[in-house]
Amino acid sequence: MTPESPYRQVMGHAVRVLPEQGHERATHAWICAEIGRILRVPCVDSTSGSPSAPARTYHVPDDTLTLQQAGTLGIHDLDSVLGGVVPHAFLATKVISHPLVDTAATAIEGWNPALARALVPATLPGHTAFSRADAYRAYALLRAEGGLRLKLPTGIGGRGQWRVDDETELKKLLEALPPDYLPTHGVVLERNLREVVTHSVGELLCAGIRIAYYGTQRSVRDLDGNEVYGGSDLHVRRGTLEALAARDWPATQKRAISQACIYDRFIAGAYPDLHVSRRNYDVVTGTDEHGRPMCGVLEQSWRVGGATPAELAAVAAFQRDSALHEVRAATHESYLDDAPAGAEIYYRAAVTGHGPRLKYRTTSPVP
Repeated sequence: MTPESPYRQVMGHAVRVLPEQGHERATHAWICAEIGRILRVPCVDSTSGSPSAPARTYHVPDDTLTLQQAGTLGIHDLDSVLGGVVPHAFLATKVISHPLVDTAATAIEGWNPALARALVPATLPGHTAFSRADAYRAYALLRAEGGLRLKLPTGIGGRGQWRVDDETELKKLLEALPPDYLPTHGVVLERNLREVVTHSVGELLCAGIRIAYYGTQRSVRDLDGNEVYGGSDLHVRRGTLEALAARDWPATQKRAISQACIYDRFIAGAYPDLHVSRRNYDVVTGTDEHGRPMCGVLEQSWRVGGATPAELAAVAAFQRDSALHEVRAATHESYLDDAPAGAEIYYRAAVTGHGPRLKYRTTSPVP
């Protein structure tokens, strides 16, 4: 006998400003429908400004929400949200990964300097800046040890970041930003690495099933020749991030998982009113320009993301088989128009555009 779902419906919320016919919107709609299938309830859409939602609604926003946004969308039960609800918008971006240059630097409301310092062992060398003057000072402090990368907190999927080789280039990039960008969002200046591998470490709770995973991301070339996100390969287990970290892993994987756990633990301690049911951390390994190995968390994702279809594939597999405890799951974003046999396609472009032509997922047993 199938147990009754604790929810009556799944409601998707479109918060990000995205093209209505783009692949992000279509993927989010598919994720909402897939969660409805897992929970065995219907899926409905919502629009910003909805004053309320029916009781026992499971909410799936396409972005991390602030407490104020959640209230505006009619979300009052934070335990029924897939993703994150944060007290300050900047907490959902990469700026929290690095400290300011010093105590005199410009800070945003809600900034926690103790947290920024505590995260230093878990991240790459870098600084966050909320003014041009602080960005130039950060550049001067960091440049002596090697190449740097400027990152915008609003950039997604590898976009919105540039290697900075001199102060003239930094000035050009900063002057191109809207006047209110730095005091509102800030920027990150971070050590640039070579021979990079991006690892995914995460935890998700859905349908009463908690999973944790380690994996790696792959890059592909888009139609303009830019290197962009191309999918994730995950090794998923039942349980928490801490339980995942306690397992035996090869040295590189173990360090990546450990860095993510440190990062997660410190943030949760610094902001106790943070609510996160889907957490994903990008951890990078590589070498600096002197050949020194480095490892650090780049950023967090507390919303549905590129790996979410693979995460949900694992949840569904565990739901079908209570004796199953680990599985491999992967997502693929392709700029070609074919998929391997047995893959589940969850997005296919209707017309040629700048986004991927195809998105699909695969699952397989762990050897």
